[in-house]
Amino acid sequence: MQLNLNSLHPNIRLLLSIFCFFSVVQWAFGQSADSSFVVQKAYPKYGTYHDIEQGMNNLKTIDTALYQVQNFDPGYLHNLGTPGTPAFNLVWDPFKSPGFDLGFHQWDIYKITDKNMLFYNTQNPYADFSYVQGDKDMQAFKGTWTQNIKPYFNYSIHFNLLNTNSGYYDPQQTSVNSFDVNSWYQSPDNRYMAMISFVFNKFAADENGGISPKNLPFTGQTDLPVNLGPTIKPTSAKQSYFENFYTIRQYLRTGPVQVLKVRDTDSVASHLMKPEYFISHSFEYHTTKYQYTDAAANTFPFAHSFMDTNQTNGTYVSNEFTNKISAGRAVFNHPVKIDKKVDSSSVNSNSLFYDVFLKYSYIAASQNSGELNDQEFYDNTSVGFELSNYKKAGYSLYGEYFLEGYNRHDYLLNAHFNIPFIKNFLPKFNVDLKAQQAAPAYTDQLFYGNHFLWGNSFQKTRTEEASAYFSDSLGFRVGASFITESNLIYYDTLALPYQDPGTVSYVNAFIVKDIRIGRHFHFLNNINFQKPINSGYDVRVPEWLIRTSYFYDHYLFKKAVLLQGGFDFSYSSPYYGYRYMPEISKFYVQDQTKIGNYQVWDVWVAAKIKRLTAFLKFEHVNEKFSGNWYFTAPYYPMTPTVLRYGIRWSFYN
Repeated sequence: MQLNLNSLHPNIRLLLSIFCFFSVVQWAFGQSADSSFVVQKAYPKYGTYHDIEQGMNNLKTIDTALYQVQNFDPGYLHNLGTPGTPAFNLVWDPFKSPGFDLGFHQWDIYKITDKNMLFYNTQNPYADFSYVQGDKDMQAFKGTWTQNIKPYFNYSIHFNLLNTNSGYYDPQQTSVNSFDVNSWYQSPDNRYMAMISFVFNKFAADENGGISPKNLPFTGQTDLPVNLGPTIKPTSAKQSYFENFYTIRQYLRTGPVQVLKVRDTDSVASHLMKPEYFISHSFEYHTTKYQYTDAAANTFPFAHSFMDTNQTNGTYVSNEFTNKISAGRAVFNHPVKIDKKVDSSSVNSNSLFYDVFLKYSYIAASQNSGELNDQEFYDNTSVGFELSNYKKAGYSLYGEYFLEGYNRHDYLLNAHFNIPFIKNFLPKFNVDLKAQQAAPAYTDQLFYGNHFLWGNSFQKTRTEEASAYFSDSLGFRVGASFITESNLIYYDTLALPYQDPGTVSYVNAFIVKDIRIGRHFHFLNNINFQKPINSGYDVRVPEWLIRTSYFYDHYLFKKAVLLQGGFDFSYSSPYYGYRYMPEISKFYVQDQTKIGNYQVWDVWVAAKIKRLTAFLKFEHVNEKFSGNWYFTAPYYPMTPTVLRYGIRWSFYN
């Protein structure tokens, strides 16, 4: 198939141009004799805000291996059937980020945040780009560009685009756009460090309400009438979601001073500080906006149109300004250069980290739908601590408590412990403990919409979890977790928020293991068995959830090419899965339609030649001979058999 550049999404064409520009810049910098970092032939390293705060030794080395490159969509098999549509969790996780919550989480698995955004430390410029294309004009483009301008000054650019220009059950156009740019600077004497980042997320999707119930039983055909679709007005119902973060963090450090002579014959010695203690300040502006529009104001699947029978236009916004000050001890393992000599003695091997912090947030929240509107102003003040130490046996502790404001008396406590166990078999034994008390989301308490109106006085939810599992450094995990939640808030069969006054208990047993047979066969297994222990009416997840990948790999042409080929298998046991409701963009319980009990087989082949990786994948190849009950959510069929193909190209010296 020939690629027509004019058919690409405008954002993807723009980023392809950026890629070409940075390729030239990378080549230019690559000709310079001045290394971007003081260690020769070093692979780029990366980490989050939190990793760098704890010290450069916490950064991880980039992974350039050929590993599951065919799995490009994080929402595959737990969204609304089409790549880049609202998604839900198939494994129950009721914990929230502490603080104010507007209440919309349908895009969480796709978005970049201040928590998961990556910083880099590189010797030379590093770039990584991937492009995937498939049927129905599905295009995904993802990339990273990073460079150390100076040994102590780095910038990075990341983007993630996923667009579907049409679907099998139109209207199904989707758009996932996430972008961030960040930078960190450290003074040569290690006394000052600053990190700054800008994150932009924009998501949009047509809302079709699922296929019409009159098309059930489903027989596998496409282009069926949908509930909010072309029979009234093409692509009239839409949602858009924006979430941006603007952050700057600054650190002042101090510590013991070491006297160092570059040469033994030098009469003058340098005084080198080993950074060990710090005080810091951070400022963050976090803005969120959700909007639902429908020029036709369709009445199904909605029960009522309260304000306008002609159109729907609802907007829900929050703006949060946060200042945080903290003080503590960290290991800033960054070698320094004195008179062109690298001094590794500045690297402190002690891994103890601790800090205490005080945080204040000011929040403006509003919603507007037709003639109804609400605007509220809140604040939050919290205190907290963190303590960690990782050696052969390690631990980490985190606690935060809200003194006043919207989240007054909320708290979050985390504890992790690990000890060595049986080397080469069960290398590490881990215990995780977690407890949270959290205020309801703003739109769970109050919502103004054309088809939904409510005002609630819900109590705080209380959640506890205990997990025990074995693990290793290669991703192996086997164990179990137990969760209880009191005052759980869920959306009932009318898609209205309801608070269960009782306690829900839930257990999850899991195993993640890559079983190798000989030198070439891999059986990568990810299996969950999960079950509510008491009534479980509020929690709708399949008891058995299986995701496996069986493949063969082999080097060809004197190890010039690494070839992989195999199949992926997915299965979930039957259950009454959540149904999806447009306008409020929530997944709610229903008791009429069981989904699951269906196998999905994907066949793929991938190859890696030096730094270029390519794959070809047939998704859902068993569509024609495994029955037609393939729904990811009631009334939302998954895509039929479809071909996807893509490439990934990394550039570094």
